[in-house]
Amino acid sequence: MKLPRPFLPFKIETTEKRLDVTAYGGLPVLLETIRMLWPKSWYRRLRKALGYYKSWKVVRRHVESVLLLIAAGGDSIDDLDILRADAGLPQLLGFEISSPSRVKDLLYRFDQGEKGDFLKRTASAEMSKQGQAMIRAEGPGLRVLAEMVTESVFQIQKVQKCTVLTLDADATLVESHKKTALYHYDSGRGYQPMMGIWAEQMAWVADEFRDGNVGSNTGLLAFVKKAVAGLPPGIQKFRFRADSAFYNEDMLTWLDEQGWTFAVSAKMSEDLLKMVMAIPEEAWAPYRPLDSSTASLARSGRTAGSVASSPQTTEDAGEIRECAEVPDFVPNWKRNFKKDTRPFRYTAIRVRSRQLDLLTPVTQQWKHFCVVANRHECSPSDLLVWHRAKQGTVEHGHGDVKNELAGGKLPAARFGSNAAWWRFNIMCHNMFLFLKAAALPARMHPMRPKALRFHLLNVPGLVLRHARRTILRMSAAHPGAVILGEARNKLYALWERGFALAQPG
Repeated sequence: MKLPRPFLPFKIETTEKRLDVTAYGGLPVLLETIRMLWPKSWYRRLRKALGYYKSWKVVRRHVESVLLLIAAGGDSIDDLDILRADAGLPQLLGFEISSPSRVKDLLYRFDQGEKGDFLKRTASAEMSKQGQAMIRAEGPGLRVLAEMVTESVFQIQKVQKCTVLTLDADATLVESHKKTALYHYDSGRGYQPMMGIWAEQMAWVADEFRDGNVGSNTGLLAFVKKAVAGLPPGIQKFRFRADSAFYNEDMLTWLDEQGWTFAVSAKMSEDLLKMVMAIPEEAWAPYRPLDSSTASLARSGRTAGSVASSPQTTEDAGEIRECAEVPDFVPNWKRNFKKDTRPFRYTAIRVRSRQLDLLTPVTQQWKHFCVVANRHECSPSDLLVWHRAKQGTVEHGHGDVKNELAGGKLPAARFGSNAAWWRFNIMCHNMFLFLKAAALPARMHPMRPKALRFHLLNVPGLVLRHARRTILRMSAAHPGAVILGEARNKLYALWERGFALAQPG
């Protein structure tokens, strides 16, 4: 048969014969990474928390199946069938990937009350009500997963030590069309988890899954305390950045008393706006917003004044930006009435278009913003560049979880099940970080999950059995095959050197 011009000269045939090949030659290395991060003791705890009567190995198989599914690019429970159809994969993993029905049962078990009672669907829905914004308490299963996230941060710190910790916090919207999802501020339905990321490591240290109607300014101090409680030892400098949702007296006072350095967007009250408008024209100086040349320095808090405040320009994307100190502004907060208390620093920003409106006075064309901080040693421009660097950490992290992984597609109509799915994605994100830090070449460290799949995970291979050994044969011409071999050797050497795994109490 003569084929039309667009089609290639081959045909597709299927066979009932078992083909011992795999399209996911890199997934076994991820499984080894998972088992280095979370030993069997964690699954014993999870088994008890979720009320399983079977062996802890069953729970481990289900959890590992979910993590491997997310890492491989699946964003639905039904995508497990794709992994299950890969004939070579179970021979390498040592177990059969869990079925969608088993994983669904696992996720449903996370929909618990605070004391561990399993919630019926109607009871779970009644706990989330439109017009009643409240942070739902987590059940035992979700609490164990939270501790597993903390454990991953400890292990990342072991293989990639860092003495500075900048905690960037922000909430993100996750759209959902389930009837049980509540309306959020952007007119849609969904959830609004609060997140905290370690900027220097780009590792998630805390997450709190919330209904969509729960504002990002709710329960701030409790969330920050929870994040701080799970930080590893060896950190010498503690810093915090966030947007105006975190402009809260109790939280900022607590951070200051704990010795944390912070910069947070301030809400523009009438009194503050009057002070900003009273700043003389000569006090305003050029402010260069964060760009690619300063992003890496700002992320770690090492911005150089010559870079940040360079007068090359005040203009960006058609805008003019200037900054100035707000003198003598002291809000009516209890802490400011205490003796010997140093007031926080307020730095103003004003932005206007380069294209002037001839019908409007120039003074009215400026848009004004403000940042509050307890950093007094740096210039206003340096402070603002450092503060705005959070846009390249926590917001990019949100994008990774929702778009590069499977956090953006929630699987269930139950709150606890979606919270567990979200947290599995957080664990997967940190798992990738650990693998990159411990075993992958430096050039692959900036790679995000999609790139890692293309370069490393989706390496085809032939599975062979010889002399009672399993062999994965891959083409030497594929760069990923060489990297996988080196990564396994590095992980094995790390284990041989006595890599200590924390055992949960």
